[in-house]
Amino acid sequence: MTSLNFKSRVPVFDANVRVGDLLDEPAPYRDREGLLSEMDRHGVQRALIYHAHGENVSPIIGNEYLEAWLSDDGRTHPQWMVIPTSDSLVQVQSLHADGRVNSVRLFDTGQRDLPFRPWAYDTLLSWLSEEHIPVWIYLPDADADALITTLQSYPSLVSVLVGAHYVHALWLRPMLAALPNAHLELSRYEPICEIESLRDEFGAERLVYGSWYSRYAMGAMLFYLHHTNLTEAELALVCAGNLERILEGGTK
Repeated sequence: MTSLNFKSRVPVFDANVRVGDLLDEPAPYRDREGLLSEMDRHGVQRALIYHAHGENVSPIIGNEYLEAWLSDDGRTHPQWMVIPTSDSLVQVQSLHADGRVNSVRLFDTGQRDLPFRPWAYDTLLSWLSEEHIPVWIYLPDADADALITTLQSYPSLVSVLVGAHYVHALWLRPMLAALPNAHLELSRYEPICEIESLRDEFGAERLVYGSWYSRYAMGAMLFYLHHTNLTEAELALVCAGNLERILEGGTK
């Protein structure tokens, strides 16, 4: 009988993992050891992690809580959340001065609170661009026109667009064409054969595996990627190599 067990056959660096409890939803694991156990179950060696309180309560508090999930064993890597306020920027700049920032995650770029426009985000985005720090941005929250036109104002800023769904399918090709430094995180991008089509059009270098665990299961997209027609070299890029390259840019 065919085994139901699955582990990746290439090294994996998960680009999108949430740790900690939401206000109304406990995490399925209570501590770092629980997360590492889930990673081991799927053959995931490393994960880029942010704290749930960063999106549910406050980016500043979420970043403080994230510290408990870090270690010097190289398995969990911090992703600090930031909003365009002076106190949030000061916190991240202090972490950067200590050599601890190689990516950030924006909090809520939708229209509910603050429009994602240069007049609101220029100080933050200019600093990230000058320091070569890549930025993760939620597609589910985004206004497509604001996202594209604003990022075009910072052409050297590297971005990773998180959580694309099939409802965004009409966005993605013109978006990736308009933003040559943008990459697509794949945790929810499920249209059949679309990953191969995007690979053919834009190259495997623009695609990044992330699970968005614990929002979604860690292994689902990883399993799917192993059943596309990506070559072994392309699979290795998508599952780890592209993220490593993006984060290396943030250490310059």
